Amino acid sequence: MHIVGEDLNMLIRKIPSGHIIRDLRNTLIPSGEVGEYIKSMNSRIEKIRDSERKSHTSIYSSETLYSSDSWLKKPIKTVQELVPHFKGYNNLRVLDLGCGVGRNSIFIADKFAENGCRIDCVDILDIAIDKLQVNSDELGVSDCIHVFVDTIEHYPIIIGTYDLIIAVSALEHVESKEIFLNKLREIRDGIKTDGIVCLVINSDVREKNKETLEDLEPQFEVNLSTKELQSLIDDVFSEWKTIKRTVSYQEYDIPRDDVTSHLTTNVVTYVGQKL
Repeated sequence: MHIVGEDLNMLIRKIPSGHIIRDLRNTLIPSGEVGEYIKSMNSRIEKIRDSERKSHTSIYSSETLYSSDSWLKKPIKTVQELVPHFKGYNNLRVLDLGCGVGRNSIFIADKFAENGCRIDCVDILDIAIDKLQVNSDELGVSDCIHVFVDTIEHYPIIIGTYDLIIAVSALEHVESKEIFLNKLREIRDGIKTDGIVCLVINSDVREKNKETLEDLEPQFEVNLSTKELQSLIDDVFSEWKTIKRTVSYQEYDIPRDDVTSHLTTNVVTYVGQKL
Protein backbone atom coordinates (compact mmCIF):
# COMPACT_ATOMS: atom_id res chain seq x y z
CA MET A 1 0.00 0.00 0.00
CA HIS A 2 1.33 3.42 -0.92
CA ILE A 3 0.32 6.87 0.33
CA VAL A 4 0.02 9.27 -2.58
CA GLY A 5 -2.04 12.26 -3.70
CA GLU A 6 -4.69 13.32 -1.22
CA ASP A 7 -3.52 10.80 1.41
CA LEU A 8 -0.06 12.33 1.39
CA ASN A 9 -1.50 15.84 1.67
CA MET A 10 -3.38 14.79 4.78
CA LEU A 11 -0.24 13.51 6.45
CA ILE A 12 2.09 16.41 5.71
CA ARG A 13 2.05 20.03 4.68
CA LYS A 14 4.92 22.19 3.46
CA ILE A 15 6.04 25.31 5.34
CA PRO A 16 8.38 28.10 4.14
CA SER A 17 11.38 26.87 6.13
CA GLY A 18 11.84 23.99 3.70
CA HIS A 19 10.75 21.48 6.33
CA ILE A 20 7.43 19.76 6.63
CA ILE A 21 5.23 19.28 9.65
CA ARG A 22 3.80 15.93 10.64
CA ASP A 23 0.17 16.59 11.48
CA LEU A 24 -0.37 13.75 13.98
CA ARG A 25 2.14 14.99 16.56
CA ASN A 26 3.33 18.30 15.09
CA THR A 27 6.81 16.83 14.64
CA LEU A 28 9.07 18.66 12.21
CA ILE A 29 10.64 16.42 9.60
CA PRO A 30 13.45 17.59 7.27
CA SER A 31 12.25 17.65 3.67
CA GLY A 32 14.95 15.19 2.65
CA GLU A 33 13.48 12.57 4.97
CA VAL A 34 9.92 12.67 3.63
CA GLY A 35 10.41 9.54 1.54
CA GLU A 36 11.71 7.52 4.49
CA TYR A 37 8.91 8.80 6.70
CA ILE A 38 6.25 7.73 4.22
CA LYS A 39 7.98 4.38 3.76
CA SER A 40 8.01 3.77 7.52
CA MET A 41 4.31 4.70 7.79
CA ASN A 42 3.46 2.28 4.99
CA SER A 43 5.58 -0.43 6.59
CA ARG A 44 3.80 0.00 9.93
CA ILE A 45 0.35 -0.19 8.32
CA GLU A 46 1.31 -3.27 6.30
CA LYS A 47 2.69 -4.97 9.43
CA ILE A 48 -0.48 -4.25 11.42
CA ARG A 49 -2.76 -5.42 8.62
CA ASP A 50 -0.73 -8.58 8.13
CA SER A 51 -1.06 -9.34 11.85
CA GLU A 52 -4.81 -8.72 11.78
CA ARG A 53 -5.15 -10.78 8.62
CA LYS A 54 -3.46 -13.75 10.29
CA SER A 55 -5.50 -13.58 13.50
CA HIS A 56 -8.82 -13.12 11.71
CA THR A 57 -8.05 -15.79 9.11
CA SER A 58 -7.33 -18.23 11.93
CA ILE A 59 -10.70 -17.51 13.56
CA TYR A 60 -12.68 -17.47 10.30
CA SER A 61 -11.11 -20.78 9.25
CA SER A 62 -11.85 -22.61 12.49
CA GLU A 63 -15.06 -21.06 13.86
CA THR A 64 -18.64 -21.27 12.60
CA LEU A 65 -20.93 -18.24 12.63
CA TYR A 66 -23.52 -18.38 15.45
CA SER A 67 -22.14 -21.77 16.58
CA SER A 68 -18.92 -20.64 18.17
CA ASP A 69 -17.51 -19.80 21.58
CA SER A 70 -15.74 -16.78 20.08
CA TRP A 71 -17.14 -13.34 19.28
CA LEU A 72 -18.81 -14.91 16.23
CA LYS A 73 -21.35 -16.54 18.52
CA LYS A 74 -23.96 -13.81 18.05
CA PRO A 75 -24.44 -10.24 16.79
CA ILE A 76 -23.40 -7.52 19.21
CA LYS A 77 -26.07 -6.41 21.67
CA THR A 78 -26.16 -2.84 20.33
CA VAL A 79 -27.04 -4.05 16.83
CA GLN A 80 -29.78 -6.26 18.25
CA GLU A 81 -31.18 -3.23 20.08
CA LEU A 82 -31.53 -1.32 16.80
CA VAL A 83 -34.14 -3.63 15.28
CA PRO A 84 -37.21 -1.86 16.83
CA HIS A 85 -36.09 1.48 15.36
CA PHE A 86 -36.74 0.14 11.86
CA LYS A 87 -40.03 -1.64 12.47
CA GLY A 88 -42.29 -1.23 9.44
CA TYR A 89 -39.45 -0.12 7.14
CA ASN A 90 -39.59 -1.23 3.51
CA ASN A 91 -36.42 -1.57 1.42
CA LEU A 92 -34.06 -0.90 4.32
CA ARG A 93 -30.61 0.22 3.14
CA VAL A 94 -27.67 -0.73 5.35
CA LEU A 95 -23.90 -0.38 5.14
CA ASP A 96 -21.69 -2.69 7.24
CA LEU A 97 -18.08 -1.48 7.30
CA GLY A 98 -15.66 -4.20 8.37
CA CYS A 99 -18.42 -6.77 8.02
CA GLY A 100 -16.32 -9.88 8.59
CA VAL A 101 -18.22 -13.11 7.97
CA GLY A 102 -21.63 -11.53 8.59
CA ARG A 103 -21.98 -11.53 12.36
CA ASN A 104 -24.15 -8.40 12.30
CA SER A 105 -25.24 -8.03 8.67
CA ILE A 106 -26.80 -11.49 8.38
CA PHE A 107 -28.74 -10.89 11.61
CA ILE A 108 -30.14 -7.65 10.15
CA ALA A 109 -30.91 -9.27 6.81
CA ASP A 110 -32.84 -12.05 8.52
CA LYS A 111 -34.97 -9.51 10.43
CA PHE A 112 -35.89 -7.37 7.40
CA ALA A 113 -35.69 -9.64 4.34
CA GLU A 114 -39.47 -9.93 4.01
CA ASN A 115 -39.88 -6.17 3.61
CA GLY A 116 -36.97 -5.79 1.23
CA CYS A 117 -33.48 -5.14 2.49
CA ARG A 118 -30.10 -4.39 0.91
CA ILE A 119 -26.94 -4.57 2.98
CA ASP A 120 -23.66 -3.45 1.44
CA CYS A 121 -20.89 -5.39 3.21
CA VAL A 122 -17.29 -4.19 3.05
CA ASP A 123 -14.20 -6.01 4.26
CA ILE A 124 -10.52 -6.01 3.34
CA LEU A 125 -10.20 -9.79 3.66
CA ASP A 126 -11.17 -12.11 0.81
CA ILE A 127 -11.74 -14.96 3.26
CA ALA A 128 -14.22 -12.85 5.24
CA ILE A 129 -16.25 -12.02 2.14
CA ASP A 130 -16.12 -15.62 0.90
CA LYS A 131 -17.36 -16.89 4.27
CA LEU A 132 -20.02 -14.18 4.37
CA GLN A 133 -21.41 -15.30 1.03
CA VAL A 134 -21.50 -18.93 2.17
CA ASN A 135 -23.14 -17.97 5.47
CA SER A 136 -25.76 -15.74 3.85
CA ASP A 137 -26.64 -18.50 1.39
CA GLU A 138 -26.93 -21.14 4.11
CA LEU A 139 -29.13 -18.87 6.23
CA GLY A 140 -31.34 -17.87 3.30
CA VAL A 141 -30.58 -14.14 3.07
CA SER A 142 -28.15 -14.03 0.14
CA ASP A 143 -30.51 -11.82 -1.90
CA CYS A 144 -30.06 -9.07 0.71
CA ILE A 145 -26.27 -9.23 0.89
CA HIS A 146 -24.03 -7.32 -1.53
CA VAL A 147 -20.30 -7.74 -0.96
CA PHE A 148 -17.24 -5.57 -1.60
CA VAL A 149 -13.61 -6.49 -0.99
CA ASP A 150 -12.08 -3.13 -0.18
CA THR A 151 -10.46 -1.08 2.57
CA ILE A 152 -12.80 1.08 4.59
CA GLU A 153 -10.94 4.26 3.69
CA HIS A 154 -11.25 3.63 -0.04
CA TYR A 155 -14.89 2.49 -0.12
CA PRO A 156 -17.00 5.50 -1.20
CA ILE A 157 -20.15 6.30 0.79
CA ILE A 158 -22.73 8.10 -1.35
CA ILE A 159 -24.48 11.03 0.34
CA GLY A 160 -27.95 10.31 1.72
CA THR A 161 -27.98 6.61 0.78
CA TYR A 162 -28.38 4.59 3.96
CA ASP A 163 -30.92 4.11 6.73
CA LEU A 164 -28.26 2.46 8.89
CA ILE A 165 -24.47 2.41 8.86
CA ILE A 166 -22.63 0.14 11.27
CA ALA A 167 -18.90 -0.06 11.90
CA VAL A 168 -17.97 -2.49 14.66
CA SER A 169 -14.26 -2.61 15.60
CA ALA A 170 -13.47 -1.34 12.12
CA LEU A 171 -12.77 2.40 11.89
CA GLU A 172 -9.65 2.11 14.06
CA HIS A 173 -8.14 0.18 11.16
CA VAL A 174 -8.06 3.02 8.64
CA GLU A 175 -4.64 4.41 7.73
CA SER A 176 -4.46 7.56 9.85
CA LYS A 177 -6.26 9.87 12.25
CA GLU A 178 -7.01 12.32 9.43
CA ILE A 179 -8.58 9.59 7.30
CA PHE A 180 -10.50 8.38 10.35
CA LEU A 181 -12.00 11.84 10.85
CA ASN A 182 -12.84 12.17 7.17
CA LYS A 183 -14.53 8.77 7.24
CA LEU A 184 -16.64 9.80 10.23
CA ARG A 185 -17.87 12.79 8.22
CA GLU A 186 -18.50 10.59 5.20
CA ILE A 187 -20.55 8.22 7.36
CA ARG A 188 -22.53 11.15 8.76
CA ASP A 189 -23.29 12.45 5.28
CA GLY A 190 -24.23 9.01 3.95
CA ILE A 191 -27.26 8.71 6.26
CA LYS A 192 -30.84 9.56 5.29
CA THR A 193 -33.03 11.70 7.54
CA ASP A 194 -34.12 9.65 10.59
CA GLY A 195 -31.35 7.17 9.81
CA ILE A 196 -28.98 5.76 12.41
CA VAL A 197 -25.24 5.32 12.80
CA CYS A 198 -23.82 2.59 15.05
CA LEU A 199 -20.12 2.85 15.87
CA VAL A 200 -18.08 0.57 18.13
CA ILE A 201 -14.45 1.68 18.32
CA ASN A 202 -11.47 0.61 20.42
CA SER A 203 -9.49 3.31 22.22
CA ASP A 204 -6.51 3.51 24.58
CA VAL A 205 -5.45 0.07 23.40
CA ARG A 206 -2.55 -1.58 25.20
CA GLU A 207 -0.94 -4.91 24.35
CA LYS A 208 1.53 -7.01 26.37
CA ASN A 209 3.23 -10.30 25.73
CA LYS A 210 1.17 -12.57 27.97
CA GLU A 211 4.17 -14.66 28.98
CA THR A 212 6.87 -12.01 29.48
CA LEU A 213 4.62 -8.97 30.15
CA GLU A 214 6.72 -7.04 27.63
CA ASP A 215 4.90 -4.12 26.02
CA LEU A 216 3.91 -4.77 22.41
CA GLU A 217 2.92 -2.25 19.77
CA PRO A 218 -0.90 -2.22 19.58
CA GLN A 219 -1.96 -3.66 16.24
CA PHE A 220 -4.34 -0.83 15.45
CA GLU A 221 -3.61 1.74 12.77
CA VAL A 222 -5.45 4.44 14.75
CA ASN A 223 -5.20 4.21 18.54
CA LEU A 224 -6.81 7.32 20.01
CA SER A 225 -7.30 8.15 23.65
CA THR A 226 -10.84 7.58 24.85
CA LYS A 227 -11.30 11.28 25.56
CA GLU A 228 -10.14 12.35 22.10
CA LEU A 229 -12.22 9.71 20.34
CA GLN A 230 -15.40 10.76 22.14
CA SER A 231 -14.63 14.39 21.40
CA LEU A 232 -14.25 13.70 17.66
CA ILE A 233 -17.52 11.75 17.57
CA ASP A 234 -19.36 14.45 19.53
CA ASP A 235 -18.08 17.10 17.14
CA VAL A 236 -18.95 15.28 13.91
CA PHE A 237 -22.43 14.26 15.13
CA SER A 238 -23.14 17.40 17.16
CA GLU A 239 -26.54 18.02 15.54
CA TRP A 240 -27.75 14.45 15.92
CA LYS A 241 -29.86 12.78 18.60
CA THR A 242 -27.72 10.55 20.80
CA ILE A 243 -29.33 7.17 21.40
CA LYS A 244 -26.41 5.47 23.10
CA ARG A 245 -22.99 6.68 24.27
CA THR A 246 -20.94 4.33 26.43
CA VAL A 247 -17.41 3.28 27.30
CA SER A 248 -16.69 -0.32 28.27
CA TYR A 249 -13.34 -1.64 29.51
CA GLN A 250 -12.43 -4.99 27.96
CA GLU A 251 -9.44 -7.31 28.05
CA TYR A 252 -8.70 -10.54 26.24
CA ASP A 253 -5.91 -12.63 24.70
CA ILE A 254 -5.21 -12.60 20.99
CA PRO A 255 -2.59 -14.43 18.88
CA ARG A 256 0.12 -12.17 17.43
CA ASP A 257 2.63 -14.00 15.21
CA ASP A 258 4.47 -16.40 17.55
CA VAL A 259 3.24 -14.88 20.84
CA THR A 260 -0.03 -14.40 22.69
CA SER A 261 -0.89 -10.79 23.37
CA HIS A 262 -2.97 -9.69 26.33
CA LEU A 263 -4.97 -6.73 25.05
CA THR A 264 -6.79 -4.08 27.08
CA THR A 265 -9.06 -1.47 25.56
CA ASN A 266 -11.76 1.08 26.28
CA VAL A 267 -14.50 0.28 23.78
CA VAL A 268 -16.46 3.39 22.81
CA THR A 269 -19.99 2.81 21.53
CA TYR A 270 -21.97 5.55 19.82
CA VAL A 271 -25.45 5.26 18.33
CA GLY A 272 -26.92 8.43 16.89
CA GLN A 273 -29.92 9.41 14.80
CA LYS A 274 -30.03 12.07 12.10
CA LEU A 275 -33.04 14.33 12.67
